[in-house]
Amino acid sequence: MAQTKKFNLPDEYASYIDKYFLRAKKILEAEGINPWVRAQIFIRKGPGKVYGINEALAILDKYSNLVAHKGRVYALNEGESYQPKETLMLIEAPIQDIVDLETMYLGVLAAETTKANDKHGIDLDLVRKNMRYVVKAAEGRFISYFGARHWRYDEDAAITKAAFEAGATSASTDIGAATAGKKGMGTTPHVLENIMAAKYGYERAVSETMIAFDKHIEPEVPRIILCDYRNKEITDTLDTAKALKNRLHGPRIDTCGENAGEGALEFKDEKKLERLVGKKVIIPKEDEKYWFDRGVTVTGTYAMRKALDENNYKNLQIWLSSGFAEPKKVEAFVRAEKLLGTKLFEGLGVGQIFESRASKMDIVAVGEDPEHFVPIAKVGRQYNPNPKLKLRLGGIK
Repeated sequence: MAQTKKFNLPDEYASYIDKYFLRAKKILEAEGINPWVRAQIFIRKGPGKVYGINEALAILDKYSNLVAHKGRVYALNEGESYQPKETLMLIEAPIQDIVDLETMYLGVLAAETTKANDKHGIDLDLVRKNMRYVVKAAEGRFISYFGARHWRYDEDAAITKAAFEAGATSASTDIGAATAGKKGMGTTPHVLENIMAAKYGYERAVSETMIAFDKHIEPEVPRIILCDYRNKEITDTLDTAKALKNRLHGPRIDTCGENAGEGALEFKDEKKLERLVGKKVIIPKEDEKYWFDRGVTVTGTYAMRKALDENNYKNLQIWLSSGFAEPKKVEAFVRAEKLLGTKLFEGLGVGQIFESRASKMDIVAVGEDPEHFVPIAKVGRQYNPNPKLKLRLGGIK
């Protein structure tokens, strides 16, 4: 593909990738699991015109065997108009060909679409300012910068360095973490859980993911399970804790905005809240939206903490991500701890400390071959076909 030369892509790519995707590939290779997948990419913020398509295709072409394996990528054209949540790209390929490239191709889509539509790049001073607010609000918790997927790979080191200067304690890519003399950190992504769901069934997706992680990843890496894949955050954390015995470090709650977490109160209800927390609490009016809603909420996190304590897992620590680049949300959770009399979270994964039209990828089907896909997806993220997409890479010539 001629586009690979146009974009002057680096010879090595792994240092630019979120560590959890690299570990996912290592686990899939070690387990000998390599089904075909259908993956869809979208941007929530819109409408607008999408850019970065050609560079994303070049990344997939250069660093994978997708073309050799007759995989295929369908996409809109560079600069074509799109609507919020419209599928912009559709990838069909063996999972091992693409699982470790998500950070790079999502990042260029997000950055180039943002620059073209919103007319701005990255302001490092603003990154530092925003991260300082988050760090201050978190009152001494661990803060990991998770925003590599939200901007270009070749600017990740500079952005991560600014985040460290503002108080972040870790980062998800090696090239970013190296600016503070560290290694990238991260455990498992939803994409790996989706593959395990196809192999073992939805009920075992989360636990089997961490069982495989525990089997193949260095023991010094904390066993933190991404627990929201099937919207049974509490159930799957307890099942995983039972399977790993004393080796599970705790859950990371990352419930997407389409779902209300297991045990959470989506809407304000004084009686239900009193039953959940065991007492009457007066919530500041400005904090109510962080207690009652979809996504990661105070009531959902408290329900997790309560269930862990009641099942003799008081030692497990809770990590939170999704929306915590907003200092007011962090402050609301810290205030909630004082109201509830319990520690809700140990640390945060923080991504969007800058404005970006962040792109998302979800596996929506899995198959043994490219012609027989079976629908299977993270809860809340089902297949969204788009007849406007054209074959742009791979396929049978």
